[in-house]
Amino acid sequence: MLTGVKKMVNRGKDFESVVRQCFENVEGTVVIRLHDQTNGFLGSVNPCDFIVYKYPYFFMVECKSVHGNRLPMSNITKNQLSELSKSSNIPGVNAGILCWWVDRDVTKWIDIRYIRHEINDDKKSIPYDVEDSNLIHSIPGKKLRVFFNYDFSDFLNGNKNDIR
Repeated sequence: MLTGVKKMVNRGKDFESVVRQCFENVEGTVVIRLHDQTNGFLGSVNPCDFIVYKYPYFFMVECKSVHGNRLPMSNITKNQLSELSKSSNIPGVNAGILCWWVDRDVTKWIDIRYIRHEINDDKKSIPYDVEDSNLIHSIPGKKLRVFFNYDFSDFLNGNKNDIR
């Protein structure tokens, strides 16, 4: 059982590395990785995995990889929910979860405002086939062996109607 847990942790970290590289591949993009502090050193916790800037848009990105059909709300910490929600109230800031449903080969950006709405409606998870909308967007990518080579250029350039 421990092997499966370790594999999921490594898969998640590998996903974060792939995402970082794909963001950096978009010309004119700044990507800052906020390193995990698993021990909460001196009470510090990070609101997300990455801060991404591509003029004139600012993104706070938390990466999640899940097996099965649903992203459980329990995978989002209270701190992430709180900090991303606060940040999303600032004009020009886009905060959310980049979720990879491993078994479905689906990756979507889910704006934290959508997640907050679902939590307020007592939803316990988000299905992989949730419809794209102004707060949810499928991220295109070419599948390699395990991971994808994502194309974030349209997303970061504001060619989606949710980008403020």
